[in-house]
Amino acid sequence: MNKNFYKIMSVVVILFFSYTKFQTVNASSELSISSEVMEGDYATEAYAYEIKQQDILKFLESVARHHDVDEGEFEYSSIPEVSMDRYSYFSESSNDSVQVSQVENSLAYGYTRNNGYMFYDIQNVIKENNLDITTDDELGFATKDEIQQEVENLIHSLGIELEYAINIQSVTAEEVNNLLDEYFNLEANNEEISRFVTDLYMVSVNFSIDGIPINSFAMGDYEAGVVAEDTVFQLTFTENGLENADLRGYNAVGEKQKEINLDSQEIISLIENKYANIIILNETQLTSLELVNLHLLGSKTSEESELYIPVWLGIIEQEVDGVTYPTYVFIDAETKKELTLF
Repeated sequence: MNKNFYKIMSVVVILFFSYTKFQTVNASSELSISSEVMEGDYATEAYAYEIKQQDILKFLESVARHHDVDEGEFEYSSIPEVSMDRYSYFSESSNDSVQVSQVENSLAYGYTRNNGYMFYDIQNVIKENNLDITTDDELGFATKDEIQQEVENLIHSLGIELEYAINIQSVTAEEVNNLLDEYFNLEANNEEISRFVTDLYMVSVNFSIDGIPINSFAMGDYEAGVVAEDTVFQLTFTENGLENADLRGYNAVGEKQKEINLDSQEIISLIENKYANIIILNETQLTSLELVNLHLLGSKTSEESELYIPVWLGIIEQEVDGVTYPTYVFIDAETKKELTLF
């Protein structure tokens, strides 16, 4: 769990509102609702779920077995500021690294082959900038079915019990080369960089509970007392096999705790009413509304830290000088109150 990430998210949102507030405009706008939101097929009931207590040592045992490493070779460390326990392994001969960590009850796992951290950065840049460079094509070194089987084997080896869906996208060496030049200012003829210019599969695993997705968007500040946890698993494969794997925010799910009635139209009205009291300076639209299962972390979460709760995640997009800025809103499905995450 990277506490600096949550701080950065807070700063980005603050800067965004500061930027839009002081612009000079000629007229105000209203919040519009996209047709996708208005015509969406929404659930009418959901449940809160117990989160089972997890043993990091048992998880470490599964990870060590999968990577054929003795558990005793992992080095222990802790970060008290974020309640983190961590076990790390690094191979001097292969430069492979494996990490297992736990923040409160949530588990995380990371693997990197031969110091290949750049593959993780490449995948993040593609996602964060919505780059249209991936395809559904199969690459020469493996079929997508073969990659899917490897991912499923890893999920089972780690003992993950959640429902999941695997998404596999292809990126060619040419696109990777262009990306390194444009976003990293790195040239492929550099010997250390050239090994990253290769065809690769980007893999994302999305988790769910009874068909409702688990939140995959992180927001908040752990030190401030509350974080909307993201549960994600992303991997990269090349002709050399698995290059990196990053799982964070994993919790085992227990019994249903209570049923909650849902009313999507009421939530849309709540968001409209909120923006009716705000001076909107630019074209602004509610473009997405999704029900997700959310786990809250931090000292101010009380009993919620032991539950997955159903939450509406709304995305409001605002156009400023041709650039789209998203704002994310979490609304508790039971209380119908917006979660304060800053």
